Amino acid sequence: MVTPTSTTPMVATDDGELAGLTPADGVRAFLGIPYAAPPVGDLRWRPPQPVVPWTGTRDAAEHAPAAPQFPPPPNSLYSGGEQRFSEDCLHLNVWTGAEGETGRPVLVWLHFGAYQFGSAGNPIYDGTSLAAAGISVVTVNHRLGRLGFLAHPELTAESGYGGSGNYGLMDQIAALQWVRRHIAAFGGDPANVTLGGVSAGGHSVHNLRSSPLAAGLFDKVIVSSGPGMGPALDGPGHPANPSTLAAGEQAGTELAQALGAPTLAELRALPAEQLMATQLPRAAGRWSFDLVPGAEVGLALFDTGYPVIDGHVLPQDPLAAFVAGEVADVPMLAGNTGNEASGLPYIGTLAAYRADVEEAFGDLAPEVLDLYPATTDEEAQQSSWALLADQVFVWSTWTAARLHHRRLTSPVRYHRFLRTPPIPAGYDLVEREYAGAFHGADVPYAFGTLDTRAWDWTDADRALSARVQQAWVDFLRTGDPTASGALDWPTLGDGVLALDLDPRPGEEPDPARMAFWDRFHGVADVLGR
Repeated sequence: MVTPTSTTPMVATDDGELAGLTPADGVRAFLGIPYAAPPVGDLRWRPPQPVVPWTGTRDAAEHAPAAPQFPPPPNSLYSGGEQRFSEDCLHLNVWTGAEGETGRPVLVWLHFGAYQFGSAGNPIYDGTSLAAAGISVVTVNHRLGRLGFLAHPELTAESGYGGSGNYGLMDQIAALQWVRRHIAAFGGDPANVTLGGVSAGGHSVHNLRSSPLAAGLFDKVIVSSGPGMGPALDGPGHPANPSTLAAGEQAGTELAQALGAPTLAELRALPAEQLMATQLPRAAGRWSFDLVPGAEVGLALFDTGYPVIDGHVLPQDPLAAFVAGEVADVPMLAGNTGNEASGLPYIGTLAAYRADVEEAFGDLAPEVLDLYPATTDEEAQQSSWALLADQVFVWSTWTAARLHHRRLTSPVRYHRFLRTPPIPAGYDLVEREYAGAFHGADVPYAFGTLDTRAWDWTDADRALSARVQQAWVDFLRTGDPTASGALDWPTLGDGVLALDLDPRPGEEPDPARMAFWDRFHGVADVLGR
């Protein structure tokens, strides 16, 4: 608890009083707010429980620890500088306007990190600039990896709903419920909430749109490079696909055996670090590539650290829900970056690439090799990167937009972010000459957080950021990103937008490659292919 001064911004909630800070004129920030009880001890792998109210004034001037994770190396474009980690991670941050303001549109933002790393405290998600533009911004920490998504037969038996896993998604739903209950105290409008996210955060948006537990908790969505639109797998989880409950339970059983902890009580008693670090004896399949440095641990945990079709949070995979039109029918902005492959695994040799394609695609392998050709080791690396980028990020986001357009009534708009930021030497992908408009590059432009990275931003970068942010503000307010004329952003069916220093009408993702993935995932007829 803290003793506030006369200038400390204060907010009273049903859970207790908060003392925040003022990062800019007219902006208040309240950081590290608990939205659920600490998921520790017997609450590990249970749905989030209510906050225990506190007495006195809680200090809300500092970000809370991130969920336990193996963070990327400091020279990664995906490092958020996280240094403090704890299972007591169910906290969120709010940036909003001056005391007395009301009715502000609300953005609830979910971070990137493949469900394995990242946090709501990453500086690129700082909400100060958007708050100064009239938005109340909420960023959310949730459980990650095996602590957030482990399925296991004993967990299913004790759940009361016949499923397990997806605790991280339940955390996100609890955060949205907190926003509906509390955001008015911060000046936000609980009836005008936009749910947004990048990468795994975008994946979460797809999931929550198809979850009955999240129905009515948001009014619009923003998806930046969101994977997860593949059909459910009867095997290990995958960035492009959830797994079935049976497959998740099998992986959880294998993990318990590998840990020498066959009972749920023993699993709950293990240190988080041991749970995170233990590898399963099963082969890693297509993920056993020569990976980008620093990515090995996180990608190896997808088998037990990724969403499952549990029949409760997720009655069906998001792709099936979109095909059936059984997702939240709300306005959507969706987009990809020019180089979604940045940070993904790749295959280092031509022989290994061809063998992997043949194993993964069988009779379709010749078509895949025509679409993603390679005759040298270097070309194999580039083509394997491109193949995985299309499968995981591009096709998924593009297909969510197309199915939304065909199955729902709310407007949907799609963009491709093509600006290569002025990334200095020393970053991993720059040293490998493979960055470009990297995965997630669009986010700091929209949040107005370019200066959180000490790069040589140009006036043109700042002008692009101002236009993108204004379009977002318009969308958050009204559902129409063109309301003030910042960008000429067509609805899908009338075109797509290329976001570069000179925003212009853009091209759809590669039609031949997208048509292949449409057929591969069984939605070509639905999409008119």
